Amino acid sequence: MTSPRPTTGRVSQRAQVAALLADEFVWDAAERLEQLADATADSALGGRPRAYPLVCALIWDGLVSIFGSSRQVEVELACTESGWWDLVRSRAARRGIDVPAVPMRRHHYAYLRDRYLTHDDQLELLTAVFNRHAALQAVQIGLCDRDGAGSLTHPHPDRVVAGDGKVLTPRYKTHPRNRRHVNQCTGEVRYRKVDPDAGNHVTGGGDHAFGTKYVLTSTRGDARNQRLILDIAHSPATKGTGGEAATAITALDRVLPLLPGTQAVVYDGALRGTHLHHLITCHGIIPIAKVHKAAGGDMPDHHLPWAPRNGAVPSTTPFQLHTVNGAPHARTLAVDGTPILHPLTRTKLVRRRDKNGWRLYGEYRLPDHLDATAIRLRLDQSAEDRLSGFNREEHLRAIPPDDPDHPALYGRRNDTESGNRLLDDSMLRERAHTVGRHRQLLNLLTWAAGRNAIAVHHHARQPSTAAPPGLAA
Repeated sequence: MTSPRPTTGRVSQRAQVAALLADEFVWDAAERLEQLADATADSALGGRPRAYPLVCALIWDGLVSIFGSSRQVEVELACTESGWWDLVRSRAARRGIDVPAVPMRRHHYAYLRDRYLTHDDQLELLTAVFNRHAALQAVQIGLCDRDGAGSLTHPHPDRVVAGDGKVLTPRYKTHPRNRRHVNQCTGEVRYRKVDPDAGNHVTGGGDHAFGTKYVLTSTRGDARNQRLILDIAHSPATKGTGGEAATAITALDRVLPLLPGTQAVVYDGALRGTHLHHLITCHGIIPIAKVHKAAGGDMPDHHLPWAPRNGAVPSTTPFQLHTVNGAPHARTLAVDGTPILHPLTRTKLVRRRDKNGWRLYGEYRLPDHLDATAIRLRLDQSAEDRLSGFNREEHLRAIPPDDPDHPALYGRRNDTESGNRLLDDSMLRERAHTVGRHRQLLNLLTWAAGRNAIAVHHHARQPSTAAPPGLAA
């Protein structure tokens, strides 16, 4: 009896290509795009039919991330000994798609990409198909499962959706505003090559980065190659668009309805109180994000408005509630008037429906020396908060950094950097394959589809007798 082969983090090119061709996303997206092309075609314009179906262009775009460049894809497909083109034809024949025997060339791919794959309506359709398939794949391998481990009070890391911004380094270093260059000696005017959608961005650490920014949303398990990318969206650098946070909220609005088993969303400091309020009230999701420090670098101490339920006083010792580093504290005064902060112990999180969406409450146990009973705090902004101008979500967290559950959950946010590293490794010299946000978004979607296909492929090799859970309708 032979022992099973050891699993490693790296995946061969043949395994990547096989996973990409076996993934339903490529074929379903191509079918939907073919229907869109037929619906918008003008028969009066004439012209000869396309030599290759659109699925060949999608496969080619996915192969760019595997082989490193579009030129290398052309070399690999044209090589008879490699057998890549025969593999594509055989997979297409199984689905009733006729692919010519002559391998597709680079100019064929460029025409199909620019004509049928990178317009706004085409990318919107492609993103919707990708979201649906990614959610199905996540549920298939046991992520964000409604019947999985964890609870609302203690979320499980496998039921967490994490997001992060990624600045893609462009092919050209020149800023679009500096495209025009005048030689000071000869007066000759030249126009440099630029990426029109590249701009200056500020990262979470305060560093400046030049490129095109995207927001990647993902979920993952503890095993190798178990990361599922759920959504990729372009975040413009222009002012007035809301920046990364607005793009992330729009992406989460697409993803979360497809994954009802999600218990928490993890993000960095880009999300502020208004964004956390949206996640709580619209999706009933626990947001886990950094607490912003004061101007001097210290954690701010804010008074927390609170009234006992039914007018009952929970303690014989007078106290006030304050928030420190996102956690509620009972504030009492010593004999000499010195304020003393006593952290509360979280015992339960409760979610309630109302006519406008969701409300989130936390139940806490006061310190024993206060001779007190449990109290309940509302975690989302109430009508009284809006009247007083108190931004509750900005200062109070359902699971603050000092909570025992926080390190494991926020670790999913730190893991997104590993996904960004994989993206950089898939690009030649860690620069974008193409110019312009439309082409780059297509590259990112097909790259993400390939990564998701590898995760599903690895999960299928593991023996399991449990039936896959269902997905939201």
